[in-house]
Amino acid sequence: MGKKYSDQNVKSLYYAKDNQQYIIADVPDIGLLKSLGIVKNATVRKKLTHKLGGPVLLMVESSQIAIGKDIAEKILVRG
Repeated sequence: MGKKYSDQNVKSLYYAKDNQQYIIADVPDIGLLKSLGIVKNATVRKKLTHKLGGPVLLMVESSQIAIGKDIAEKILVRG
């Protein structure tokens, strides 16, 4: 992380629109994310963000995964 992105299309997964497909631009180096298939250049579908700081619900291939706000804010996506 810590990289600057000039591409205006790159945004935090947490604040990206629901029910859209995205490509991961950058992701924290956390082993659990890698094991879930949440890696750079992977395609994910963001289903929804739960209100009041709740988790983000994603589809990664055929798996549905919930990611906490603190981690979702650090995952950068484009699309």
